[in-house]
Amino acid sequence: MYGLWGFERLKLKMMVVMLLMLVLSLFEQNMSFSSPLNSEGLALLRFKQRVVSDPFSALSNWKEIDGEIDPCSWFGVECSDEKVVILNLKDLCLVGNLGPEFGKLENLKSIILRNNSFSGSIPQEIGELKELELLDLGFNNFSGPFPSDFGNNLSLTTLLLDNNEFLGNLAPEIYEVKMLSEFQVDENRLTDAATIPSCKTSGFP
Repeated sequence: MYGLWGFERLKLKMMVVMLLMLVLSLFEQNMSFSSPLNSEGLALLRFKQRVVSDPFSALSNWKEIDGEIDPCSWFGVECSDEKVVILNLKDLCLVGNLGPEFGKLENLKSIILRNNSFSGSIPQEIGELKELELLDLGFNNFSGPFPSDFGNNLSLTTLLLDNNEFLGNLAPEIYEVKMLSEFQVDENRLTDAATIPSCKTSGFP
């Protein structure tokens, strides 16, 4: 009788162990599947931490919900094939600075932060984004040296830096893109400037 009971207990233990292994395996598969998006989401949350003023609460839905991070559902973020490809936060009067977390957003094709109050230097990591085609940082308070790696970015077609503080050390290739882009901005300004108020301030409050 005791031997039969011991055998049943052993079977039960083995079933529990197998169930735990199955749950762990499914969890690891899920983490493996979602980890690139989670990595990008965490990078965007670090960017949000650097924003010290968000007067329109534009980033209010940038948060983790029930342990899940889904940046593709956040305001200003667009995805393709579950990868963050566009960050568009223009005309929001956001105040803050940018950090190295942009290096984690390696699939970005467009960064549009026009008409805010970001200040400080443009992080070197943005220059390392090989997929980046459009960078619009116009009407902010950026200053300091410009990332040197932009000169090697063959994807970049539009660079808008108008109405910032001094930005030096532009590579010749980038200077040509900048000149073309500023010409485009001058054309757009004829229609945009009359309808969109400037958020540009002297920097941090």
